[in-house]
Amino acid sequence: MNIQWLGTASLGMLPVFCMAAGLEKSDQSIHAFLEGGNYLELSYAQLHANVSGQVSHQEELQKIGVQDFSTGDLIQPYSMLNAAIKIQYQPKLSLAFIYDQPYAANLKYDYSPHTTLGKQSLESAQFDVNSHNLSSIFGYQPTPNWNIYSGFAIQDFKGYLNLNGLSYSVMSGYEAQFKPDTALGWITGLSYQRPEYALQAAITYRSEIKHQSHINESIQGQTLLYTPEQSTTIKTPQSINIDFRSALNKNNLLYSSLRWVNWKNFEIQPTQFDAILNTVVEQYPDLVQHFNLIDYQDDQWSAKLGIAHRFTEQWVMSTDASWDSGTGNPAGTLNPSDGYYAFALGVMYYPRPKSFIATGVKYFKLQKADVMNQSTLITGNQNTNLNTVNNNDAIAYGLRIGHFF
Repeated sequence: MNIQWLGTASLGMLPVFCMAAGLEKSDQSIHAFLEGGNYLELSYAQLHANVSGQVSHQEELQKIGVQDFSTGDLIQPYSMLNAAIKIQYQPKLSLAFIYDQPYAANLKYDYSPHTTLGKQSLESAQFDVNSHNLSSIFGYQPTPNWNIYSGFAIQDFKGYLNLNGLSYSVMSGYEAQFKPDTALGWITGLSYQRPEYALQAAITYRSEIKHQSHINESIQGQTLLYTPEQSTTIKTPQSINIDFRSALNKNNLLYSSLRWVNWKNFEIQPTQFDAILNTVVEQYPDLVQHFNLIDYQDDQWSAKLGIAHRFTEQWVMSTDASWDSGTGNPAGTLNPSDGYYAFALGVMYYPRPKSFIATGVKYFKLQKADVMNQSTLITGNQNTNLNTVNNNDAIAYGLRIGHFF
């Protein structure tokens, strides 16, 4: 049985790209490392989202003549690039380097309705996150069926946040610039394979990565020095990936994955923001509750199930369905959706036996985040300023190029 196509088809045609819970935009897959022999891969994907809702405080807005409460599109289009190389330099020893961009955000919100004084910007928010991850993985195969692997991940993380408007209360005008920070994590895992049947099962653990980020904070353009400056600890979450694939026959492959991400322990709480908030809570305990600038209530679970079919020696098609649990956060301009269902369709072409080009499209039906009871003011919390969430969706396009050598 010619099984090479079965391995690459299990990646799906779309690059490793998702609209997952929290800030995650990649499932940090190590599929490239688990390919047989020497392997090189490049991939690119772009996502376009239709995400919107309606602002809160509508009674107050009506008093100044506002009739339109729509937020407009909250998420801007963004793209991601992945690359990987795997070297089987001895029958029992292998090494891979995998580059991806696991965490990202590109949110720009500007609520500028018509009022009695004309069109005015009443609320706005900008939230950008960029990350780069380079994983180095070393594998040892004591037998042809088992692969024990471990390695390190070097990760760069930076971001920017700006909040303005009624929903952010006393924190209106708050700005935070997250300076780039590079930190180290680790990876370990185990896989079992029967190449003659394209059977493979793998479990991979990634540790949390602890960043010490220097955050420049200001409000209304004035630098905040309420408390002595110090770095802010940001821990990108630990995760577990379980992957499985198996040939059904010489022309069909079943593939699946299950992923857990520990978002419940993630938070971003800049030094000055936290100090000011603690003071406000002490002075107005009945009106203001303590909260983190960015956090998530639940861990994320996601799953995928797909099938690939070979039509000819050169053409393969795949389709898969995905689900993401979300993180349980209430609806806000920084969290308008909570999990999704998705469907992907792709095609793979082999111009040569050892090289392929794959392209695909993935549609996301985004689940609505729950609207929070706003009877208690939580000053500036990203989860307090949407009255309703619309029926939102997103679509991603991608291209993948792979070569065995």
